[in-house]
Amino acid sequence: MAAPVRAQSVDIFSEFQRPDPFGGIVAADRALAPREILSPAMARGAHLVLHVAVSVPPGEDYLLYVSPNPTNACQVALYKEHFERTPAGWIPDRLQELHRLPDFGAMPDPDDHIDAQTTRAYLLDLWVAPDAPVGRFRVEVQLKMGDWVVRPMEVRVMEAHLAPDVVAGSASGAASVSRPLPPVEDGADAMALESLADDAAGSLGAPPPLTTVRAVIRRDTLEDMRLASALPQDAAGPPALWQRAFDLMRNNLAFTPRIFGAEWYLRIRDFLYAQSK
Repeated sequence: MAAPVRAQSVDIFSEFQRPDPFGGIVAADRALAPREILSPAMARGAHLVLHVAVSVPPGEDYLLYVSPNPTNACQVALYKEHFERTPAGWIPDRLQELHRLPDFGAMPDPDDHIDAQTTRAYLLDLWVAPDAPVGRFRVEVQLKMGDWVVRPMEVRVMEAHLAPDVVAGSASGAASVSRPLPPVEDGADAMALESLADDAAGSLGAPPPLTTVRAVIRRDTLEDMRLASALPQDAAGPPALWQRAFDLMRNNLAFTPRIFGAEWYLRIRDFLYAQSK
């Protein structure tokens, strides 16, 4: 008799596609055409954040590792995402920074106590210095459970540049925040909408302490707004960005599920990077 096949996978999603504990995407974030993460872009002096979803059969253990090449190409922080039960289902939010890699994990997660769980979620946070060279480097997310599963990415460092005096926050920082974060069951794009609103009001504040997924998205969208403030305002000022956001959201709602899901905002970021050339 043939031995049963042990299914294992590691999937990479943008920060606007939060994984659920059963191998899917949180309902509020789902997209008809989600972005495939093969060669993500990042601005110099800013962060690139991705969700890593590890799926293995219940009762199995695994090792997870992240390896940039060259090793000094970027700073790497990896967080375990803890799921919260909400009226909309289980949603990952609270972050626990991992200080040693590889991470040893088990399914189901003994900390979250979710029946029939098949997927654990991690937040991968990459940063390059403001004076980093424009170019590309490789990042591999590696999963070991008997055999190795490797997910390679080619990260593109763009000409877009965030000034070094912009404080981006830290996992243990106590920076003030201009407003409370949206509820966890809101779409991941809710944090982006608040950053766009603060930009329009001229009241960009410091990011909150990076203790939740929502806080990380808030930090990253604030970085985008600060990048926009250095661009020609006829193209990237608040009225122009809001018009672009309105058009994207209107097109998004023409389909069920939404064609871009919460990832409509990534097209705002793409636009800002393109304007920075």
